[in-house]
Amino acid sequence: MVGSNESAGVTGRPPSTLVTLDERDNVGTSQAVFVGVLAVLLATGWVANHFAALMPVITDSQHLSTATIDAIFGIYALGLVPGLLVGGRVSDALGRPTVAWSGSTIAVVGTVAMLLSQHSDVLLAGRLIVGAGVGLAMTAGTAWASDLKGPAGAATAGAVLIAGFAVGPFAAGVIAAAGSLGVRLSFGIAAALLVVAMLIAIVAVQRSGVTGSAITHDSKRPTSARLSAAQALSWALPLAPWVFASATLGFITIPHLLHTGFPAPLAAGTAALIVNGSSLLIQVFARTRGWGPQSGTAAALLAALGYAATAASPSSMTLALGLPLLPILGCASGLSLRAGLIDLETSAPQRVRGTLTGVFYAVTYVGFGLPLLLTTVGSAKLSATILAVMAVLALAAAVGRAARLRRDNLWQN
Repeated sequence: MVGSNESAGVTGRPPSTLVTLDERDNVGTSQAVFVGVLAVLLATGWVANHFAALMPVITDSQHLSTATIDAIFGIYALGLVPGLLVGGRVSDALGRPTVAWSGSTIAVVGTVAMLLSQHSDVLLAGRLIVGAGVGLAMTAGTAWASDLKGPAGAATAGAVLIAGFAVGPFAAGVIAAAGSLGVRLSFGIAAALLVVAMLIAIVAVQRSGVTGSAITHDSKRPTSARLSAAQALSWALPLAPWVFASATLGFITIPHLLHTGFPAPLAAGTAALIVNGSSLLIQVFARTRGWGPQSGTAAALLAALGYAATAASPSSMTLALGLPLLPILGCASGLSLRAGLIDLETSAPQRVRGTLTGVFYAVTYVGFGLPLLLTTVGSAKLSATILAVMAVLALAAAVGRAARLRRDNLWQN
């Protein structure tokens, strides 16, 4: 390397063809690793969320109360948050691959446990284990994608994860039509998909020559005082609560209020597909149209609209009233996730990006507790009050971000 640099400096000649070929090889291997990381994130989203469509069948077959099944669904977040926080910090220190593989393996173990038994205690433990594994895998994977491709990588990682959230429940809803056999089959398919995705990524990493540390993407951003953890979190965290509070309100709570005539698993899976599909599509559209940081403002406004409309709705919704809320909440979720991740990639120093990504995701998953909270309070009037307060908070987040962006241009993408 020294000799070639000196030669270039003395003669002024362009880099040799050999260097160009090496660069092309590096781009190819980097792209293969990126695709492998996305495969893991897609399967991780599937494993994390396919349980939503299985809940009605498991409730009937295991004779579980609504509170118990909501607790089984929500305990996932209890395992997830430590996984997110630990995974980000450890991946910054040890590299993304180690944490991504560990998290994926843990998620497979939890899924296989639920495949073998649907007893409530096993489901509680399995969901807790899956949450911890997903937290590790999604934090390391998202930060890894950001390392590889910069803002585009961060945004793509979020979109692919949401795609897994969308397709997993819909597929599980179709499969669960077979009853308890369908439930076991759904768990088996989810575990198999994650194993296959891991193998694809591991092969890509081995061929690239990566060992214990992440491949870093040169984002070509000037290093400045603006790159700080506090700066990054101050932009991203106000959007975080609306990511999964919006999504779970759409595909967990609202289907219970709708009378669709569909079998319960298919209704839940379809709602998840609409909510998360809208989340995915709006992220892709925002990317292709080059929407800037004001898309985060729009996200909070859409969240406020969705919560306010749900709060004002009767306890039994018609399709004409409830169906439009699903894409509204999905778009709020998707834009919040996309804008928050790009906020981090733009403002966070690379050395702590995994840690901050974990913090961001941890706050997003607080929203997973919303359906359980609404079920626990029981009273329709009190539930409406909670949603109204959330609408006000989301509106405040939108106004605050819009005002701040008038003073500080954050990112262009």
